Amino acid sequence: MSIEEEDIEKMTEGKHAEVVTIASIGGLSGERVFINSFVQGPNKALAKPFGTINWTLLIPLAVFTVAAIFFFERVLDFGKFSLNWTIYFDVDLVGGLLVVLGLALSIGPKAIKNPRLLAKQDTRTTLVLLGLVAIFFFFKIVNFGTFKYILDKIDLNGVLGIISIALICVMALRGSKLSIAALVCFFLWWGFSVKVSGAGATAQNFGFSTVVDLFTSERGGALIGRFVPSKWQNFVNAIDPLFLTVQTAIASTVIGAIVALPVSILAAKNTSPHPAIYNIVRFITNTIRSIPALIMALLFIPFVGLGPAAGILGLGIHAISVLTKLYSEAFESVKPQPIEAMSAVGADGLKSFRWGVFPQAFPLVASYSIFTFESNTRDSTVVAFVGGGGLGFLLQQSINLLDYGYVSMLVIMLIIAVTIMDRFSAFIRGKII
Repeated sequence: MSIEEEDIEKMTEGKHAEVVTIASIGGLSGERVFINSFVQGPNKALAKPFGTINWTLLIPLAVFTVAAIFFFERVLDFGKFSLNWTIYFDVDLVGGLLVVLGLALSIGPKAIKNPRLLAKQDTRTTLVLLGLVAIFFFFKIVNFGTFKYILDKIDLNGVLGIISIALICVMALRGSKLSIAALVCFFLWWGFSVKVSGAGATAQNFGFSTVVDLFTSERGGALIGRFVPSKWQNFVNAIDPLFLTVQTAIASTVIGAIVALPVSILAAKNTSPHPAIYNIVRFITNTIRSIPALIMALLFIPFVGLGPAAGILGLGIHAISVLTKLYSEAFESVKPQPIEAMSAVGADGLKSFRWGVFPQAFPLVASYSIFTFESNTRDSTVVAFVGGGGLGFLLQQSINLLDYGYVSMLVIMLIIAVTIMDRFSAFIRGKII
């Protein structure tokens, strides 16, 4: 045995003797400690992952959960109650009143307690910005029309079920973890309870039968069989449309990144000059992001006509809203210490952002931009349905003509193009990050 092996053996024996000695001091032998580790069971903290059960909340939670299931599953159908109510109001007027009410509730109580608050620059900026928004609604600069809805009947089961869920939400806000779990279960149950009413006999709801139909449908199997073999003799005709699809993705992504970068500075809490500006920019970008890119492209057709321009602008505007959200969240995730250090040496807001915020967020900004480019490549095939050209236009024609062999060839080309761009973007991301 070498000298090193003897030293290791002595150290091991010494540690073993130390463990036995400690156990002996406590009145237990080493063997007894070993046996007790199995008899005593797991750690008490691990045995109660949800903590101590609060029975005062558990009992009403069980009652509300059973009641919600009882009402939604219509164990006892209470029917519908006739109302014949007509809800009617001017959207601009209500919008302006909501802005004024929100302004009064957010600043009013604080100003009563501290009148000096109204003299601050931030408060004045908030009053001016929200005042302009209120004027926008009151003077009908954009007429949003009149809301009108006739509420003829109320489903009592639905109302009682919603009340039960609301009571569970109140318990969740009080810190009941089991209530949060119950809400998650209800949310998932609702998401999979897809039922179409009044859509005709051909409408199929989502459920277990849907999964069965995927493997047993004769029409689906016959349709898949028509996709093969692919018509590769028309491969040359699809090269230029493929390049146009990639060009559309490049142009829309560049437009989105260039505009989103300065806008995202206003949409991040730690870089926005004022909370009112932050909320207004967030509201505008959320509104734009809620509009699908295809609809956005359709809106540009009256301005620029049919063609790639409408698709590029539609995808570009949509990319601005998406990248603004992603960039702003990247800016909000940076560490504050470098920014505080820049401010301590007298750097202004722009320099603090340039040297304190952007270097930290740059890897995420680059990653989000590359991902948006990949996403725009896929979306450009859908936007091409409005006459923008590219592979999407050929796909639309082939589907209308039931030429599924040509469709499969175009899909394979698109898969190959997206895969190549994914590998290329991974290479660029690796070099940047």
